[in-house]
Amino acid sequence: MNCEMCGDFSDKLIKIRVSGAILNVCPKCAKFGDPVEEKKLNKISENITIKFPEKKINVVTYKKPFKKSVTSRKPVRKENVEELDVVEDYANLIKNKREEMQMTQDDLAKKIFERKNVLSNIERGELLPDIITARKLEKVLNIKLLEKN
Repeated sequence: MNCEMCGDFSDKLIKIRVSGAILNVCPKCAKFGDPVEEKKLNKISENITIKFPEKKINVVTYKKPFKKSVTSRKPVRKENVEELDVVEDYANLIKNKREEMQMTQDDLAKKIFERKNVLSNIERGELLPDIITARKLEKVLNIKLLEKN
């Protein structure tokens, strides 16, 4: 058998503990660890059988419920989307009404579930809000942002 420390072949291997690990090593390498004493257990030669009363088990199978696919936003009717446009002066309307209500951009962004930088771009006029965001702004700020063509 081979020594687990040096790899040499040895007829007699000794079990030692090195840094918490137990290794089978040759007599030369045995000095690097502490010898481990093997505990000898008394084996019981009798076979023990345990009998349990038989129980009848009823197995019931259930159908898994049908999962509906979850959509992040409600679909908007296409006929309404095509007819609506955002008013030209939307940036000033939003900014003035927000300041009138003494809200910060962060507060308003949280209420309409948008990021603050998106709202600031809308207020600067750099980003045109989509129909859904415009409706959220209309509802929170109580202003009219959408008009029909």
